[in-house]
This record gives sequence, structure tokens and C-alpha cells, in this order.
Amino acid sequence: FIFIDNQLNADQFHTKMDRIYQVTNNIATDNRVDDWSDTPASLGPALAKDQSAVEASTRIEFASAAVRLDEKVFNEFMWYTDPAFMTIFDFPVIAGDRHTLDKKNHLILVSEIAEKYFGKTDPVGQVLSIKFDEKHKEEFVVGAVIERPTGSSLYPQIILPMSAFEDQHPVTANSWSYQVDATFILLKPSHNPSELLSAMEGYQLTQNQASPQSQVSGFVFHPLKGLSLHATEIISAVSNGAHPAGLISLGVVSALLLLLASFNYMNVSVATVATRLKEIGIRKVIGGQKKEIIQQFLTENFLLCAFSMILGTLLAYVFLLPGFNSLYPISIPFEFSSGNAIFFFFGGLLLVIGFISGAYPAFYISSFTPISIMRGREKFGQKSIFSRVLLTFQFVLAFMTIVGSFVFIDNSLYLKGKDWGYNHEQIIAVPVGDKEKFLSLRDKLTGNQNINKIGGSANHIGDANTRASFTHLESRHEIVDYRIGFDYLETMNIRSKEGRLFDRKIASDEIESIIINESFAEKMGWDKPIGQTIEFDSVRRNVIGVVEDFHYEGFYNALGPVLFRITPEDNYIYLVVNVKESHVNETQEQIKAAWASVAPDDPYEGFLQNDVFSDFNNDNNANVKLLGFISSVTVVLASLGLFGLVSFNITRRMKEFSIRKVFDALMPHIFKLMNRDYVWILSIAFAIGAPAGFFLINTLIQNIYPDPQAATPLPFLLAVSIMLMTVAFTVGSQLRRVRKENPAATLRND
Repeated sequence: FIFIDNQLNADQFHTKMDRIYQVTNNIATDNRVDDWSDTPASLGPALAKDQSAVEASTRIEFASAAVRLDEKVFNEFMWYTDPAFMTIFDFPVIAGDRHTLDKKNHLILVSEIAEKYFGKTDPVGQVLSIKFDEKHKEEFVVGAVIERPTGSSLYPQIILPMSAFEDQHPVTANSWSYQVDATFILLKPSHNPSELLSAMEGYQLTQNQASPQSQVSGFVFHPLKGLSLHATEIISAVSNGAHPAGLISLGVVSALLLLLASFNYMNVSVATVATRLKEIGIRKVIGGQKKEIIQQFLTENFLLCAFSMILGTLLAYVFLLPGFNSLYPISIPFEFSSGNAIFFFFGGLLLVIGFISGAYPAFYISSFTPISIMRGREKFGQKSIFSRVLLTFQFVLAFMTIVGSFVFIDNSLYLKGKDWGYNHEQIIAVPVGDKEKFLSLRDKLTGNQNINKIGGSANHIGDANTRASFTHLESRHEIVDYRIGFDYLETMNIRSKEGRLFDRKIASDEIESIIINESFAEKMGWDKPIGQTIEFDSVRRNVIGVVEDFHYEGFYNALGPVLFRITPEDNYIYLVVNVKESHVNETQEQIKAAWASVAPDDPYEGFLQNDVFSDFNNDNNANVKLLGFISSVTVVLASLGLFGLVSFNITRRMKEFSIRKVFDALMPHIFKLMNRDYVWILSIAFAIGAPAGFFLINTLIQNIYPDPQAATPLPFLLAVSIMLMTVAFTVGSQLRRVRKENPAATLRND
């Protein structure tokens, strides 16, 4: 609940939240309309200037640069924003001036970054040297330090004034053809976005005239309230939030576990109430009313639930929430969004669980007549249809949870071992920044006995995927555009399917030739793609080869059309190394040493290609651990309920078993009798719960992953095996009691 509450109430600390909107682009591509966070650089200032309903606007432009303080050098992710950013948003200012972005050479640090560079020293007034590239190296004064609350869906680290970006890019910074990463507006009180709709048509026309290759079909205003919940629907979203399907699944699983625990407790209560029959009979004889007995049992149950809630809350605080935070790259604090959330959560949970788990025992027990109880005629629990239905429903919930968890785990393991479409094991990529560093580093690595091949590129598979679009036969197509060197594809082990790869001996390959992937050919409807032509980036280009599809964005996104084209060495930003087997770590240390001599002022940022999907793999592994834990809790809950019922039934049938033992019945026969009813219950529960669990979790998987694993019998077999072993162990643990029981003593006492 804390996680879901945190996600549903993100950004509540911004006092103007109800008036803040992000403006996004709608772009029609491939017969669909995509919502893009990127917007024209001139749109925000135009809205603030021309529209009376707009109080202020701010743009956000992402950047990466090397930040130096004395001997500390780190590559940092930063935001350029307009000064109004700190007026629109209410990030708490720890030190310095909130309006420091009005000054061109001032910046704002988030507290974690400030501590990283300055420790406990006051950073305000200190100077940081920032190297954007070889041409742009500037010094900035720390003007303020802000706190990023845990409920924020926006993750700034270093905030620079937009005026600094305009100085670095004077031509594009304020043009309609350049796209910044996000635009936010603040409306004046009592105004709404509908007032701007008519004016947006003019901005749309201006944008499309300035950028024919990026035609906007409309603008959308997303309120900041709930923006993080739509992050998965907006391409290149600046707001971060959990996938709604994940929130729903966590809520459903939590509800199933609570129901399972409630019915489990109800089973135990019904099974053990026989020990209190005489108490109830005597109370009724001396004048006890039915409603008083109901009140007593419900009160006892509510007290027990309240006590368990306190213990459960402590358990969550000490173990479960820290464990959850250790699995995912987030830190959810043990706090609620409001006092109302605390009241409704704990109060509602106590009322619902207390009533569900205690209502049936209380009402059923209070209906017994005292004469039947005192004469011993109340054979409570014997052939109880309700107990069997309750146990069946309990196992239905258990099977739903276990099968669903195993289906998800099975899919996660499948994705973990899925072929990426190329051999990525022996590849090291190094962001070099420019041609000079590329050539210097390549020269130092040439001749290294551990290296098979070296390539270069302007962007890189898995780390920098550049999206572009082109028009062919009056249809607009979106692609991923890789600008590479001649040796890049061989270095990356990309698998050729047909045609050929780039050849530096063929002059036309440098300008006119392209290589596409299978999805590109399929999207264009080409049965024979070799020799086909398209016009891209104002150049007529010929398809000379097709490579197999490969993953470039993890496994949350579907594979799309990919285009490779040759780019000059002047544009190289990445150096890619293909290393001999078993020499990766050694070679990486050698590359680090070479980089230190090539660019002593720049931090080394080389990485293994294995790690480009590390975020996805970490999430995937965390999901497996979380669902494994949930499955274990489910098995334990099912076992506890079954144990109580089996224990009571054995007590009730002990006379029968004793008579059978007198007539030389064997223990396997008695064990079979004990299990017969539970086999039928398990069979019915599996027939209902397993398909339901599979359907629910498979629907979730289909919404999250574009290419999930097809259904396999493994999760069902595992669920059946675990539950059969659980029943056998639970019932078997009571078999020892039957075996050790002396029939003479049992029959004499009866």
C-alpha cells in the first residue's frame, strides 16, 4: 500500500500542482499516433508571451558533461531550464537563492550531488568547472541547493540556466525546428487548458512549416497530477513512475493474500471452536443472549487483528519495506501521503479483515442451542459443507497466486536468457566524445593482442538509440537510425541475413548505401529488400544488406525498423572493441589506462555491452525474487489453514481410526482415508484457481512485454507439485499422532 500510495500521489508537494501541465506532441507514424515529450524550443516562450491564461512556462533540455572540482571529475546528467522552473515547481531550497537561475553562470545542485562534491561544506558560492565538449568549457557558481522529495516524479540532479544552452547553441536554441526534451506551463488561477486549444492550431502550423520531417498532428496538455502514471505512454517521458499494470498487479496480489489469510484464519477458528462449545452452552443457560456471544467473538477477533496489525506494521518497517527497496532502484520511505490515507488504510483494513475472518465463526457458533451442546449432540464440524467450501476457496486463492507467480517467473527467466540477436559477451564500448579522442584511443589500442576488432559510431546499440522518420509512398515511417563506421557491424557481431555489409572499397557505401533489419523490410512490405530504395535525410539510398532483428531497448519495447548508414569519422562519439574470449576484464583495464593518457581531464565511461540492459535485468531479477517470496508466503498460509483443519478432523475421527487399528488396519490405508477428501478439494481448487491465475497474470504480461514467452505446462506442474507436497506434509505431520495413539486409551476415554 505504501508503494502504491507513493506512486498515486507523486508530486503532491508542489503547491501549484493543479495548474501545472506538460505540453506534449502528437505525431502520426506508421498508422498510429505517438505522444512525444519532445516539443519545439519556441513553444514554451510563445505560450507564456501570447496567451493570457499562461502565467509562466519552462523548458527542460537534457545534457551530459564532465564536472570537475579540484581532482574530482565525474560525468553528470543535467537539466537546462528557464528561470521560471523554480517558480513553477516547489522543490525545497536547502541553501542559497531560489531565483539563482536568473544569473547565466549560476547553477542549482540537488543535495545528493552537493554532498558528492562538497561533503559537509556549504557549496553555495563554490565554483564548478563543466566541460560540455572540446569547444565549451565553462565555470558555474553554485547558487542554490535543493532537496528532491521522495514523492517527486521529476529527477533533476544539476540544473543549469537555459541561457547557457542558448549561448552554446545560438542558432537552434530558440527555433521551432529544434525540439527540447520537455515543456511545462503554469496556468493562471481559474483557467484551464481548453482555453488554449484554438491557439495551438497556429503553433502546430508554424512547427510543421519549420520541421517538415517532424510533422505534429496536435498538442496535448497533461496535468502534473497523475503525470507519472502516464510515463509509459509518453515517448521520452521526463516524468518517472511505475507501470500502471505493476500497481494493479501488486494491489491484486495483496488482496488475494489478505483474503487467503482471512479464510485461513476462519478455517482455523471453525475447526477449533469445538473446545468452546460447553462455554457457549453454559453462557446461554444462565441467560447469555445471542448478540452478546456474537459481540464477544467479534471483539476477540478484532483485538487479535489489531495486535497482529501492530506486529505486521513493525515487520513491514524493519524487514519488508527495506527488502522491497533493495530490489528496485527506488527508495520508498515508510510514510503515507496524508493523514486520511493512514486513517482509511489502517481503519479500513482492520474493519474488513476483522469482520471477514470473524463473522462466520461468531454468527455460526452463537446459533447453537444449549441443550444440544450439553447433551453432546452438537457434532460440530462433522461433514461440514461450509468448511470444505471454505478450504476449497482457500486453495483456489492459493493456486491463483502460485500459478500466476510461476507464470510470471517463468516468463522472466525466459527473458533473462533470451537471445539478443547478436553476441554481446565480448564487447566493450567507450563514449569518447569526438574524433580526436577516438583516433588517439584507437591508435593506442591497435596491436593489442586481446582485441579482435575496433569500430566507431556516432550512436551505439543499447546506449544511444536515435529515432528518426522518413516518408515513403506518402506514408510516414519511424525508425531507429544508427550512424556507424565501416567496421562497426562486424565488431558488434551483428548477424547478416542477406546481401552484404558495408565495404570501404565501394565509394557509394559512404553516402548512398544503407543496411536494414528484418523488421524494416517487413514494415515496408518488401519480399526482396536488396536493391530497394528510399529517400532519407534528403538522399536517395539503396538497400545493400539485411541483418537479423536484434534488441536495442531491452525487452519492454517491441522490435522496430532499424537503419544503418555510414557516417564520417568527424561524427564518431563511440569506440567499440571486440575482445577475445576470457580477456574482457583485462582488456577493460588496459583501455582505462589508455584513456587516462588520451583524456586525463575526462572521466572514463567505458562499459561492457552486457550491461546496456542492466536496468531491465535488475528489474527482472527483482520481480523473480518478489514473486518467489509471495509464492512462499502463499504456501505457508495455505499450510497453516490446512494444518488447523486436519488437526481438528483427526481429533474428530480418532475413535474411527482407533477401531480400524484394532482390526489391524495399516497406516497407509489410514493415510489414504485422511487424504481422500483433500485430493478432491485440491482437484476442484486447481481446476478453478490455476486457469484464473494464468489468465490474470498472462493479461498483465501481455500488457507489459511485446514478446513474452508462450504458455508452458511448467508453472502448472510446479504449482500442483508444491501443493501436493504441502498437503502430504501437512497431513503426514499429523499421521505420527495417529500412529502413536493407543486405541485402548482412546476408546476407554470415549
